[in-house]
Amino acid sequence: MAIRIVLRILVGVIFCVSAVAKLVAIDDFELYIYSYGWLPLSVSYVVARLCIGWEMVLGGLLLTGWWKRCTRTATLLTLVGFSLFLCYAALIGRNESCECMGRLVELSPGVSLLKNGVLIVLTLMGYHGNGRSDRKRWKTVVGVVVGVLLMATPFVVSVPDSWGFGPFDEPYGEESLKAATGEEGALLKMGVGEGRRLVAFVTPRCPYCKLARKKLDSMVKRHGLKDESVVYVEPTDIGESLWVEITYGARPLMLLMDGQEVKATYHLRNVDEEEVAEFLR
Repeated sequence: MAIRIVLRILVGVIFCVSAVAKLVAIDDFELYIYSYGWLPLSVSYVVARLCIGWEMVLGGLLLTGWWKRCTRTATLLTLVGFSLFLCYAALIGRNESCECMGRLVELSPGVSLLKNGVLIVLTLMGYHGNGRSDRKRWKTVVGVVVGVLLMATPFVVSVPDSWGFGPFDEPYGEESLKAATGEEGALLKMGVGEGRRLVAFVTPRCPYCKLARKKLDSMVKRHGLKDESVVYVEPTDIGESLWVEITYGARPLMLLMDGQEVKATYHLRNVDEEEVAEFLR
């Protein structure tokens, strides 16, 4: 009996740690979901948080030992569902971290599959028989309230970008940009200033710039845009002084341009996927 309780609590702790680790690195997790191209960016934000909330709920149920029969079934179905997704990732050659444990531990799909297999075994060992049905009304009320709060927690702690950020005109050096995209300009040599482009001013070590690259690269893939439609500009490409004159030092700064004309400006959080895709098609 004591061993079963320890095993159940161990699985619950792992679910809770996994949920918290994902929440801490929510940007990477939501972009990992988006990178498969199945869902729009705004929906990926929501799905990522629902996954985290669900793991919190399962972790809480496993730790308390409430509704053993339903909890066991839900845990096994969740682990099987995650495992099927990981099998798909492995089959299509996605060998990067699956973000299952956020930045806490980077796991490839194969290693994460092994982890899920172990958790399935531990879950089966942690429960005996079908368990008794728990019909206490107070426990049902408390469970529902706490469950709703746990599901809402990721949305409160980290509001989805599509909910918290709207259009905003990012400042940039208009004269410097015009000169750089004019005749013999440094940006013109990179293809900026001719045709429609999304120009992203980034730096190599900036973590937000890395996220912007992931977001834009996935956007290009999902909508079948031409690779050259998105241009990344680092300080070394055009000279640090000119880069700063255009961006005022802000990064990442993204400009949607038709020739030399800027149609829209974005930062990491307020990129409008549909506007960008429609403009660059």
